[in-house]
Amino acid sequence: MTDAAKKDPGARDWEPEIRRYAGDPAALLAVTAVRDYATIGLRQEGDTVVDLEVTTVDLASPEGPTVKITGCYDSQSTRLVKVETGEVVPPGTPPRYVWDITVTRYEAEPGSPWLVNQLDPLTDRPC
Repeated sequence: MTDAAKKDPGARDWEPEIRRYAGDPAALLAVTAVRDYATIGLRQEGDTVVDLEVTTVDLASPEGPTVKITGCYDSQSTRLVKVETGEVVPPGTPPRYVWDITVTRYEAEPGSPWLVNQLDPLTDRPC
């Protein structure tokens, strides 16, 4: 979802679609990143790849049923460009690094959706 939003950040308000898959604080971070791209005139070309592995499942967590996932975030097939000039912007993070992700079931919401609510990029840990 965020790849599509970052490819055309100014096309529309991406927040409702992002919030279909993410809860805060992860949703707020994703929405802010897309809005920042639109504001400063950047867009992404290509798609990221994330290989995931479930590390823990806690169905009795006080926050609601929770799954923790570790993944390898790979942006080697992407590049960031300035919309007006097409100039490539050097990446601010390594192309491959570990991501820790938390997904929680929001039982009080209609349909009790599972939403990503925590994304911790560990840019100092290559994968």
